[in-house]
Amino acid sequence: MNDHSRIVNIGLVPLATAALFAGLAVPAVASVPSRVVLRADTDRDGRLTSADDAGRGTWTAARGAIMLPNLDDDRSRCPKAAPDGARLTDAALAACGDASDDVVNGPSDFADLARLEIPAMRNLSAAAHATLLPDAASRDEIRLFIERQGRFVALGADGTLRPDELRHGVRLAIEARDIVRDPAVWTGFTDLTLTVTDRGVSRADRDAARADRGVSRSDRVRLRVAPVLFQNDLMPLKRAVVADPRAPETLEGRKAPSTPIPGAAGYRRDLRRALDAEGLRQPFDESPSGGDRWMGDMYKTAYASMPGPGGAEHRIVVNLRAPAVTPDFPARDRPLRDASRPVFTKLRGPDVAGVQQFDATRVDRPDDNLYYGSAGSTGNFGTIPPYGAYPTGRIVYGGEGKFTPDPTFTRMLAAQGYQDPVVVDTSWLGVGHIDEFMHFVPARSARGWAMVVADPRLGLKLLKDLARTGGGSQRLVDGVDPSKTDKPGMTVAQALHDPSLLDGTRIAGRGVDKALRQLREQAGITGEDIVRVPVLFTKLALPAGYPRTDLTVAYLPDAANGIATGTTARGYLAPVQHAPKRAGKDVFEQATERALGKVGVHVRWIEDWDYAHHVGTAGGDVHCVTNVDRDLRGTTAWWRSPRP
Repeated sequence: MNDHSRIVNIGLVPLATAALFAGLAVPAVASVPSRVVLRADTDRDGRLTSADDAGRGTWTAARGAIMLPNLDDDRSRCPKAAPDGARLTDAALAACGDASDDVVNGPSDFADLARLEIPAMRNLSAAAHATLLPDAASRDEIRLFIERQGRFVALGADGTLRPDELRHGVRLAIEARDIVRDPAVWTGFTDLTLTVTDRGVSRADRDAARADRGVSRSDRVRLRVAPVLFQNDLMPLKRAVVADPRAPETLEGRKAPSTPIPGAAGYRRDLRRALDAEGLRQPFDESPSGGDRWMGDMYKTAYASMPGPGGAEHRIVVNLRAPAVTPDFPARDRPLRDASRPVFTKLRGPDVAGVQQFDATRVDRPDDNLYYGSAGSTGNFGTIPPYGAYPTGRIVYGGEGKFTPDPTFTRMLAAQGYQDPVVVDTSWLGVGHIDEFMHFVPARSARGWAMVVADPRLGLKLLKDLARTGGGSQRLVDGVDPSKTDKPGMTVAQALHDPSLLDGTRIAGRGVDKALRQLREQAGITGEDIVRVPVLFTKLALPAGYPRTDLTVAYLPDAANGIATGTTARGYLAPVQHAPKRAGKDVFEQATERALGKVGVHVRWIEDWDYAHHVGTAGGDVHCVTNVDRDLRGTTAWWRSPRP
């Protein structure tokens, strides 16, 4: 991304060159009878023709024009800091984007605008007056541009069009200035009305109308802003996003000392080897983290698209910042996690947007943030891959009772309208994220995908089987310095009688069962769609008065907390298990490889004990510390979906 000080804002975009028009599919405006026509790409084929005229004033699943939320930063002009170098507030950081000004920011920005046209009108007098105006509800949500003197410039707030422009035909473009956040505020639709009034009309027309007002004709077009859609785990992985391994000063370009994070070298080494083995050789995207390594919790990757030339999808990436207000926020006007700021300071740029949505009143509820704030981390959000009536997939997230994500954020997700969210109970988990017990992988199956599910009972069963065959004296945690475990020296036999492990298995087994019932009832996911992998859970010891009870975490690394590499490679990146061995082989790793191998998925093991798993009270695993950049070229156009 270019440094902000180097940006030259030209303000107006010349459109006369053949190179700039190439592929835009905007035909020359031809002379037509003097009826008033406002035309948009109603049939969604990327062109403006008379075929668009039918039904242009309505919007249905089959027909209706679409505009993008123009929130990327095609000239990399958005500031990363205040003019004096001070850190921007969360609100100020998120406020910038191509739609935050009233100019077209270069050819790439022009490609993000939906096209409109007014075909040439005959017999229009010099006394004619015309306006093009949006409805009141969308007036502040969209911006119109008009071609004048070979350049697209913002149409004035009064929407005035000149008679000479109408006689020659008018080219226009439109952007949405935001996504739908709350349907009670804006539904995402705009109704544009073109009104033409001509006082210099024929005698017959004057007789039919009051002479002082002239004859008025109007036309209307309805457009909808494209929904923001979660990416899914079937999309091919391009590269991994990991925390910059240096200390807190790495945030927003500050000087970085070389203080290593324990375990980072081993995690990065194994992750690099695994990706290379999958043929994914892009270097890591190093995200400034301030020592906060949990990249999977910082943002969710999504996208928005509209019909482009030839009807193909024209997309922008949309990264959704986690609405996680932390109990130790650095400032009242910066309550979100510092390590999620790179959504705007690093990732936002050409064809990449950032979106932030959270309830600012939660800043004043420190207890809620401490006990329940984790629900808003994006490790608690996922995507059920495409199926049936949901060709772009469905959002799934965890929550129950007070332990729920920010309601303004989940309302925004539901308002997109094409990935109806499924909610499952994750209140039994210490961290409370769905990535602690479920993930999706491409699979050889009728659906084309499977859900990897943590099976607490299977984990305990493997230990019982090992003890019965003479392995009871082995250490429960293999290959780790006992001082780095919670129960140093515990054997397999001892683990089978340990109250916290037995209680953890009971609580987690019950929690997984309930979540699977909810997924079956809401999304039709059955046992045929599930791959069970062993995970050993333990009950957390909680301080007196803690408002949540019966919480569990994975005692051994969690094989369900991994990352699928996508449909082409069909690899799965999972944490090294450090379980006891039979015949020299890790029994948990063997069971995981067998289960995933049945659906055509192979496992790449990543060492993360020191870096992620055994960190803090609850820790995490591969998915928690890794975000991903996926290839969007194989997406299904949402406007061809049967969803309403």
